[in-house]
Amino acid sequence: MRVGIFETTHFEGAYPVIRLFDNGKNDITIFTYEDSYRQFQFLFKDEMRRYQWIVRGQDESKYSFIRRIYSETKSRKLEILYLNTITDNYIFYSWMIGLLKRIRIIVTLHSINNYFDHKSAFNLRRIVRTIGKKRLISATNEFNVVALTMVDYLKNRLPATKKVHCVPGAVYEGRTDSLPSSKEITKLVVPGVIDARRRDYDLVIQLADRLEQTGSRVMITLLGGIHPLFGKSVLEKLSSKKNNRISYYNEPVVDQPEFDRVMDEADFVLLPSTIQNTILDDIPEIYGLSMSSGNLFDIIKHAKPFIAPLRLRVDPFLENSCLRYESVDEIIEVLAALNESPEVLASLQANARVASGHYRVNEVRSRNSDLFG
Repeated sequence: MRVGIFETTHFEGAYPVIRLFDNGKNDITIFTYEDSYRQFQFLFKDEMRRYQWIVRGQDESKYSFIRRIYSETKSRKLEILYLNTITDNYIFYSWMIGLLKRIRIIVTLHSINNYFDHKSAFNLRRIVRTIGKKRLISATNEFNVVALTMVDYLKNRLPATKKVHCVPGAVYEGRTDSLPSSKEITKLVVPGVIDARRRDYDLVIQLADRLEQTGSRVMITLLGGIHPLFGKSVLEKLSSKKNNRISYYNEPVVDQPEFDRVMDEADFVLLPSTIQNTILDDIPEIYGLSMSSGNLFDIIKHAKPFIAPLRLRVDPFLENSCLRYESVDEIIEVLAALNESPEVLASLQANARVASGHYRVNEVRSRNSDLFG
């Protein structure tokens, strides 16, 4: 089968899609931008040659690239076109989908509410986006969401004739199977771009202060680049403090090899997710329902136990390796209890490997047999 996969920014989320379609028989073409292509090189290394790469040039407009996707899809006679991330030019993508009537097209929705809930505004760009999103939903017959907790939510907003898949944002390839389990928590990681809309960094800073006050050996690493707009306020708070319990990367992007190294070495992952947030056009989104935290897929990929807000919905497979909190005090108590009970920590680490096992390539393919065969 001839498959095309399109990705703009979520290279780490497109990686599992490529792996799932790569069954040794499919011919795979990947359409992407230069920044993501660089990270794909880190992820695939020598396997890059297994795929055909079409990369948007620095001087090429997004509209021109969409036209190139259309023409390449036709000339290569692709049978499936998988649009994994669409962040702009919705009208042009809906136009392309409408013209490719005989090709099976799947569109991933990362933020469901933004495609169905619209607020009036005297803003031309927002009006155009709203029209484009409506047309995109109308033109598309198959959708994907990246978390099981999002499936029913999207189905309830679509006509019954449209199909919803759940291809997760990570597959587990056993990268930690050979690593020894730690006997105490000294390395706590908060993965993801530093973005005050998505994560509660005030809580993380409070936690670091408490850890320093108590003389704890736990170190917190903020594992992600700084968002150019919504990370500045966090960076200012971090820069003003002289806290030895917290470290971060003062750069736009953390390259994949460094990200993977720190995640592999982590003892535990902290998800300080904001449950409700507003990412675009004043439309509220709910983590775990209308959108999913990408950090959950870092947890899956690296098979790590984690602690998350009480109200954050996660896939049922992950519950046995997840602990919950409602305050900084509860996080402190959890960390202390685990370090006093290494057998409980070992059990959680074992549970994390079992949980990630549900996301091996063959497992995900079997749950999506109508897509991957």
